[in-house]
Amino acid sequence: MTLYWYFTKKFAGAFVRVFLIIGLLIFFVDTMENIRALSSSGITFPKAMALASTRSPSFIREAMPIIVMLAGLTFCVGLARSNEFVVSRAAGVSALKGLTFPMSTAFLIGLVSILFLNPLVASFSTYYDTLKDEYLGRTPKTVVVNEDGFWLRQKNDTGHIVITAEQANQNGTRLRDVTMIEFDQNNNAVSRIVAATATLSNNEWVLIRTKKWDLSSINANPEANSELKSVIRIPTTITSEQILEGYPKPETVVIWDLPKFVVAMESAGFSSLQHRVHLQMELARPILFAAMLIIGAVFTLQNARLGNLGISVLLALLCGFSLHFLQNLARTLGEAGEIPIFFAAWAPPIAAFLAAIALFLHLEDG
Repeated sequence: MTLYWYFTKKFAGAFVRVFLIIGLLIFFVDTMENIRALSSSGITFPKAMALASTRSPSFIREAMPIIVMLAGLTFCVGLARSNEFVVSRAAGVSALKGLTFPMSTAFLIGLVSILFLNPLVASFSTYYDTLKDEYLGRTPKTVVVNEDGFWLRQKNDTGHIVITAEQANQNGTRLRDVTMIEFDQNNNAVSRIVAATATLSNNEWVLIRTKKWDLSSINANPEANSELKSVIRIPTTITSEQILEGYPKPETVVIWDLPKFVVAMESAGFSSLQHRVHLQMELARPILFAAMLIIGAVFTLQNARLGNLGISVLLALLCGFSLHFLQNLARTLGEAGEIPIFFAAWAPPIAAFLAAIALFLHLEDG
């Protein structure tokens, strides 16, 4: 047991070192990119660092499989060069059994990534958008999708209008069971309109089968002065692309809120494929991390003793990046509906894990 904990400690140390190096590299590169891309907008170095600090966790989360693989390579190369792995084999410890605890540690890192890193990235991603809009003086996104339906906010000459609808089509151009409440610049409600449908066409909302109440007068009875109209047209600067881009991306939703959010999106009429694929891929991360560790061990533990360490590391990196590319390809196909969601999320890590285990057993214990 002492030997297993020793291997686990070495792998954990390698992971911490690689994680800190990659994390700092991502932070400094993102800071320089913010300065380059936003310097014309008046972004200073402290602001660029603030933006990088809120966006770097998202990049680190994406790079976690590669970080685990590099940590595994560092760990395995160290064992091979010091002959510790050879000694453990001579003591009667099988190769796979010796890596059981480090592999479990990689699996545990995947669980920690789900439970802690995912909520952190979701919070920081939302804050990044808010902070960037504040620095650039842009209007924040005004689309919200929740269990109550679809919500939208637009400005007009006298104030703003809050729009809510039970459902929307997937193109964001047609809303059903619509309510529009107009507010003045003092945030006082001045009118309310309900409509069966609202269609976005030629920079205006076309409301069908409507009823309008005037709320501007305190003493008047809004119901007594209400109006029924077949069509009402309201100018807008909102486009369907802004509507589709406005609802939260999967990375900005905490993983345990994703199932409820998927139901809300489907109820609102939007496609939830992207969010469902993201949820399943997050759940598959522990298996992916374990597979990355075994991939590093397959190519380095044996070949380092044969003097082909450089080629072995290169092959491990190629296999790791190929798996990362394959997973992204499967994600794209899953989000497009070309392959089942479960297959898109779980097939690459499970196949890589089983293939790496089989090759490792053949080379080391076969």
